[in-house]
Amino acid sequence: MGWLDRLFGGKAASTPSPSAFAHALPLGLRIGGQVQMDTMLYRVAPDAMTAELPQGHQGIPCYGHVDLGDGYALHRFYLDDDAFVQVSTCGDAVEAIKGFVYCESVNPPNKAAFQEFVLRHPHLGAERIEYAGRQWERSTQSTQAELRIPAIAYDEVLYRHQPPRRDGDLTHYAMLYRREVPELQRDEFLLVTGEDSGPNEFCITYAVGIDLTEADLDIT
Repeated sequence: MGWLDRLFGGKAASTPSPSAFAHALPLGLRIGGQVQMDTMLYRVAPDAMTAELPQGHQGIPCYGHVDLGDGYALHRFYLDDDAFVQVSTCGDAVEAIKGFVYCESVNPPNKAAFQEFVLRHPHLGAERIEYAGRQWERSTQSTQAELRIPAIAYDEVLYRHQPPRRDGDLTHYAMLYRREVPELQRDEFLLVTGEDSGPNEFCITYAVGIDLTEADLDIT
């Protein structure tokens, strides 16, 4: 099991895609395209989840690529309504699909405050945290079960426009948490991320999401 599996986990089917970049884009997702996610589960138990994915067809104005090494990559398709679809791949195989919606954004006043959050705040590494009135357990696996672990760092290259072109870079310091949702017999995820787009641009984001399958996506 690679460290990408330890962070994001899961399995899903693979679909070939157009090659607009030096690497293939999964599932036919692309800048300028649209995707609709199945949100029926939110109607089943309206108050069970912390946040809901956006409804209806969402445009994709931005794509982010994270090269994790050893053939692993994250593909993030940012949507119109403060959400993104994340596809984890190894080579040409899709290993997991998640949908996230942003719940909160915090701007540290300076670089020192950002570094303090990344290095010491429990939301980036503690075994258990509280957020939005709910208890979350660290999903990122570690042998140090009872200890705070360092945030996982990775760089993301952003693409926008038509035809797509590179339009920014940022460094993430991230930790994934999860909680069981008994009403729906599934897990909800909390991705806490310190984003450094430098030299003086820092942000802490909280995004809540769920596992998806290809069948949950309507891509046009």
